[in-house]
Amino acid sequence: MAISIKRAAFLLTGTIAAGLYGSVSMAADIETATALPAVSAPNGKIEIGGGWADIDDLGDDEVFRGGAAFSFPVGDMFGIQADLTALDAYGETAIGGAAHFFTRDPNAYLLGAYGGYVDAGPANVWYVGPEAELYLDNISIEAVGGVMDISNGGGTEFYAMGKVALYATENLRLSVGASTVANFESANAGLEWFMGDTGLPVSLTVDGQLGEDGYTSVMAGLSLYFGGEDKSLIRRHREDGPRLHFFNIFNAGLLGGGGGVLSEDGPACDDDPEPPLPQCNPT
Repeated sequence: MAISIKRAAFLLTGTIAAGLYGSVSMAADIETATALPAVSAPNGKIEIGGGWADIDDLGDDEVFRGGAAFSFPVGDMFGIQADLTALDAYGETAIGGAAHFFTRDPNAYLLGAYGGYVDAGPANVWYVGPEAELYLDNISIEAVGGVMDISNGGGTEFYAMGKVALYATENLRLSVGASTVANFESANAGLEWFMGDTGLPVSLTVDGQLGEDGYTSVMAGLSLYFGGEDKSLIRRHREDGPRLHFFNIFNAGLLGGGGGVLSEDGPACDDDPEPPLPQCNPT
């Protein structure tokens, strides 16, 4: 399982990186009828959810998560978003804050910087890096990655997350993705159905994750959008604020000690013949 997840993460993030390379020049070739600002108007979203997770050595546990974000334009070319998120699993609660600063053409691409801080119980994490999105008709390719500093002896590590989303309709999003965070690999699939026709700007979300150390998770929740004009889901995702990346980067598997990254004992050593590094813990 670990090998297949690693390959999936490598192939997907590599493909996404290749697809995003040169996205600005590609976007210049896309003809659009109307030039749109990076963020349509001040707006926000609230996400809540719950579910179940299972990982080797710890067994299964309930998972709860919640997040809020507020975005606003900076002129026509740029936007800023502030995130506040929380995830509770395996007796630990991770609370994080993050910020996005980006430029975007809602008809073609988003390019920006993303970073934040997480208090994850046994460890505290700072992270920062680029984020990018490429819009190809009803398909979105999304990627975020960078470097993180982990306080429990983990030192400096890297993270990367890639996702491909298909908008089957303007209000139904289907996605698949993969991530590698401090060498803990996982894959994910998700669905978001926007129920704007009911008169409420609310979405139903369902997602599943599969990763190393026997990690599996299934979650369901609701997303509430507010601010700006009434619009479809695909327009909200491309004209308003970026997505909350926290829940794919810091998933329940990582919080539960997957790979030992956020465990009290710190990261586990690699299984190789070399002497273990001072900052890892031999098993």
